[in-house]
Order: sequence, then C-alpha cells, then structure tokens
Amino acid sequence: MVLDQTGAPKANGLKTALDIVIAPKEAFEQLRAAPIWGWALLLVIVLYAVASYLMTPALLHATATDWPRQVAADPRLAQMAPDQQQQALGWTQKIVQLAWLFAPIVALLGILVQAVVMLIFKSAGKGDAPFRALWASAVNIQVPALGISALLTAAIVLLRGSDNFNSAAELQTAMPSLGLLVPSSAIKLHAFASAFNPFTLWAVGLTIAAMAIVARVDRTWAWATGVVWLLVGAGLIGLLAR
Repeated sequence: MVLDQTGAPKANGLKTALDIVIAPKEAFEQLRAAPIWGWALLLVIVLYAVASYLMTPALLHATATDWPRQVAADPRLAQMAPDQQQQALGWTQKIVQLAWLFAPIVALLGILVQAVVMLIFKSAGKGDAPFRALWASAVNIQVPALGISALLTAAIVLLRGSDNFNSAAELQTAMPSLGLLVPSSAIKLHAFASAFNPFTLWAVGLTIAAMAIVARVDRTWAWATGVVWLLVGAGLIGLLAR
C-alpha cells in the first residue's frame, strides 16, 4: 500500500476499483481509511452505458415482437384502434432507443439503494463507519455487480444475435440466472428470479466483506446486509417488470 508523507494510506481510486475485483480485502481496507469513489463511479456509468447501448437493437426487436402480449395485457392499449396501437409502439421504441442515456441515473439509484441498506444494517449492528465510507463501498461494489455484469451480458446478446430475443424476459436471462427456472409468462416472478445470477451473488459476497471490514459489524449483521440487499434489489426489479 502506498503511503503519503504523513504515513497515512495514499488513496488511488482507480487501483481500489480494480482491487474490488482481484483483491477485495485490500480494497475495503483502503476504503475504510479513505472513502474514494470517483473512478469507480465513472467505470460503472461508462460500462453500463456502453452495455445498454450495445443491447439496444436486441431490446428494440424484443419490444416489437412482444408488443401483442403487452397490448393484450394493458386494457388502455387493448381498446385503442390498430393505428393507435402502432403509434404507441413507435413512441415506445423511441424511448427504448434513448434508454441507454439514462444509465447514469439507473446506476446512481442502484448505488443509493445499496448504500441505504448498508447504513441501516450498520446502525442496527452498531458499526462505526460513516455514510461516506458505505457510499464509497457501494459504488466500488457496483463495478463488477453492474458494470462488468452488464458488459458481459451485452457480449452474450451480441454473440447470440439480437433477433434471437423476443421479449424483455428473454433478455433478462441472457445472463444465466434463476430466471431460467421460472416461466417467462410469470412476468414479475421471472424478473425477480433473474436478479439471482453469478454477478449478484458475487456482489452479495462483496457486501458482506464491506460490512465486516468497512462498517465493522459482526458476521451475522454482515450476512444479513448482503442477503437483504439482494432481496430488495430483486424485489424492485420484479415490481417494475411488466
């Protein structure tokens, strides 16, 4: 670890963001001493935005193919004339085309949810980390949990071909997850289950480590934080699915 002239650890945000992947214990020790998150946030936003942009053709195809089901499931759409339904589809696809631009907002909301969960359990477990340290930990955890995960998912989608995804549910399981065990017709349950994948489980492990090292809560509270964060995130995904 590099030290400054006073002997304190010298913060290196880029190294810390990379260490989250290859040396998490060292990364969290650094974050407790110096809660830095600028480089990590930049990586998360860039990786997630690029991945979202790359998946846009697949999402456009999935939206168009799945449109009849959406019309049948939405009474407001179902009572429209066919030309009005096509107009609604056109507007929906325009929104889909621009969705990747909202990647920073989505990333920040996800990080905020995780940081708040960590703060609640830190307080309950009588930890001693300030909120800025928990925020920095959450941002860095999202480098693999959201950034790398999204980029790998985009790579899978591109390799399989955009035309092979006929609904948002099929895109959700491009990355292997528990969603593969749930019928896509069960929209919300399928979305909830799809949140359980290798990267979110990795993130649970990182959250547990962060709570133990940065927040200094005992093992029980650390594990509870990781599990509850995953359930809250999966629940929100399921709630928003349609």
